[in-house]
Amino acid sequence: MNDRSGADSAKTADVIQPVELVWGLPGGLGDRWTPVESAAGVHGVLPPPSEVGDLYGAAAAEPPLNEDRKYALLFADVYEASVRKGQVLAALARSAEDGRLRAIAYGHFWAWAEQDYEWAYELRESLGDAAPVLEWTFALNLLARDPRLRAAGLGRRTLESWLRGISGYGCWLQTDDIDSPARRLYGSLGFTAIGHGPQAPNGEPGLVMFRPPQ
Repeated sequence: MNDRSGADSAKTADVIQPVELVWGLPGGLGDRWTPVESAAGVHGVLPPPSEVGDLYGAAAAEPPLNEDRKYALLFADVYEASVRKGQVLAALARSAEDGRLRAIAYGHFWAWAEQDYEWAYELRESLGDAAPVLEWTFALNLLARDPRLRAAGLGRRTLESWLRGISGYGCWLQTDDIDSPARRLYGSLGFTAIGHGPQAPNGEPGLVMFRPPQ
């Protein structure tokens, strides 16, 4: 497992800085974005795609997902495209010791007219009559947490911070349609299933979950 999601010495007792919210720029950062590697004293910037991919890869490699590394690389590419082409909101949890990324939740505003790519077309067709529910909401693209810190409640705190950042808006996500800690977390925070979308990493249609404005 290629795990640069945190320092090699990360332990359950790792002290985590308060979760911070970081907005990208309207319209995206474009070619001007030069990612800054996480380190002690680094605040208020979006992490590099490589760190996001490594964090997700470390978390998704374990049961019940057991995902191939190629999906972590895909999620890293999607994150980079999202940051460069549109405005994202990220909730970031970093180590107090070395500043390394320990958890992330990020997403962006969703309007169907702006989603001009194959995955979105397939999502809309798959959802059918439920598709309009997603209009003018926020999409949660990714939630990932260092698997060595699973007992610390860090994933929940990170997602709760992101949800506070979009207060007043509905939001949605797609996840594997299996019983997993992530799915149970989403359910506990008010997300409910509204249908299925494109194929998830497990080869089955992904489960689309929606949370009304709060």
